[in-house]
Amino acid sequence: MHDRPLVASEKAPATGTWRRVVRLFMPHRLAICFVVLLVVAYSALNAAVPLLTQLVFDRALFGAGGPDLPLLALIAGLAAATACAVGVVDLGQTWVSARVAQQVVHALRVELFGRLQRMPLAFFAATRGGEIQSRLANDTAQIEHAVKDTLPGTLSGVIGFVAAAGAMVALSPRLAGAALVLAPIVVWVASRSGRALKNVSEVSQRSRAHLSSIVAERLCLGAVTLARVHGRSADEAGRFAAESRRLIRLGVRSGLVAQGVLSAGHVFFVLTPYLVFVAAGLSDGITPGTLVAFTVLQARLYQPLWQLLHVSTEFRSAQGAFERVFDYLDMEPAPELEPGPDPRPAPSPGPGALTVREATFRYAAEDRDRPALDGVSLTLAAGSTTLVVGPSGSGKTTLGHLLAGLHAPTEGSVRVDGAEIGRPSPGRVCIATQEPFLFQGSIADNLRYAAPDATADDLVRACRLAHVHERIMALSDGYDSLVGERGALLSGGERQRIALARALLADASVLVLDEATSALDPMTELEVVKAILAERAGRTTVMITHRFGVLDSFDTVVALDEGRVAEHGARLDLLGDRHGWYARTVRAQTGAA
Repeated sequence: MHDRPLVASEKAPATGTWRRVVRLFMPHRLAICFVVLLVVAYSALNAAVPLLTQLVFDRALFGAGGPDLPLLALIAGLAAATACAVGVVDLGQTWVSARVAQQVVHALRVELFGRLQRMPLAFFAATRGGEIQSRLANDTAQIEHAVKDTLPGTLSGVIGFVAAAGAMVALSPRLAGAALVLAPIVVWVASRSGRALKNVSEVSQRSRAHLSSIVAERLCLGAVTLARVHGRSADEAGRFAAESRRLIRLGVRSGLVAQGVLSAGHVFFVLTPYLVFVAAGLSDGITPGTLVAFTVLQARLYQPLWQLLHVSTEFRSAQGAFERVFDYLDMEPAPELEPGPDPRPAPSPGPGALTVREATFRYAAEDRDRPALDGVSLTLAAGSTTLVVGPSGSGKTTLGHLLAGLHAPTEGSVRVDGAEIGRPSPGRVCIATQEPFLFQGSIADNLRYAAPDATADDLVRACRLAHVHERIMALSDGYDSLVGERGALLSGGERQRIALARALLADASVLVLDEATSALDPMTELEVVKAILAERAGRTTVMITHRFGVLDSFDTVVALDEGRVAEHGARLDLLGDRHGWYARTVRAQTGAA
């Protein structure tokens, strides 16, 4: 299987990623404006505290005439009120910012899931399941971690830095210059380290996705069974350990690069006070209160700058995750599954007449000249019963998928009751496949997936038709029995029959059975098929099968060969042609002379 998706956009440059991230926040611009106001208030209140400190030293404690206790009490009251206001404003901006960040990540996650739901089936066939899960889980988790800090951290950092720097300039322009002289060096180091951090993060995310793929592929029932049968369990554990060690090395590199940014900031924070003290010693008229207030302001300056460095490293780490998610969002979904109004009439139960006109279909990843289907034309009357047969690779399953709307023909058309069908149409066409999929849950839950309003009697009736009711009732909890992961607690025949019963509950005008009874023994298969055809009398049923020698209840046979219709006609007529493919295969399967 391939790690890469079938269709993906070119890697967007970093500036493009930044612009797309900004656009994610645009629907919340009113809330962001409110956050900006709160952050401005928070920064202004924080910057006011050092100014009050200057008043305490220069006026209330060491002013002319000695300590001024009433003024000291007034300043202390103002400081207490300011501290309370800072706490309330900070709590408010944190709450609003967190809500905005969570809504942004929620919208991104939902959009990604919806886009994947509309991808062609060939995409899922060519992409490892762990890769998809990693982008939905690991990448969005890293984005969530970054986004929840990005908005408040960026706003608080920028506005807090400007407010603190402005207060410094108001106190002493010379001291402010000394405090800020090293800031450009820190910004340059952060920019260089940020690019390295982004590269390491991208490789780490790919490694994490590969690790998820190993878990998803190698720890399912079938893979564990295969590993034990061939004695490969130790090899699988070694493979996982090797990828995990690689991820450890990448994590160490990422931590070192991120710490490099923070270490540069630490050097700035340690050296700057001494530069200020030197500047104060070389200046005249610097009062003790001004120097103390300036020292307090330095802490107010360091905090937002440190916050900006932290946000920068967090976002650089998440930039690779953003690009991987955007990569999936830029892929082209199946045209027939694009959202928007459907000009065709809404699907509704009808007679079930099928018309296929010059239908050709080629898989996107197909590298051979011959398409899977090549100019197939068929007309199946409403209420007819049709067998679709042919050698392996003749296009039988592809035809079934076209009839069910799972694929749109590359050329030509497929119509049901005169309406062109290019997408799944519940109520009009239903398909049961050879490999039944059961969700983790009860048997009843899986059955009601096709008919949420089905009653208990409806479930029993469908399961009786599929010859599985008695087997279900033999289980400890009957229809409430759990099926396990992908139905692992059931046998292959039970899974297939439950899936068949689920398809019957859909009560569609056209039912396509694509090897849906292959796990049953021939006599049970014959009984099940006859029961289904009797129940669906007057509605169209198409059965795709390799094993048809004993199935004599179908009106019409369509034999495919190399993507084309080789034989098509009444079953008895094709049996009369002793040299035809269908007649020869029936004789081989039944042992007839």
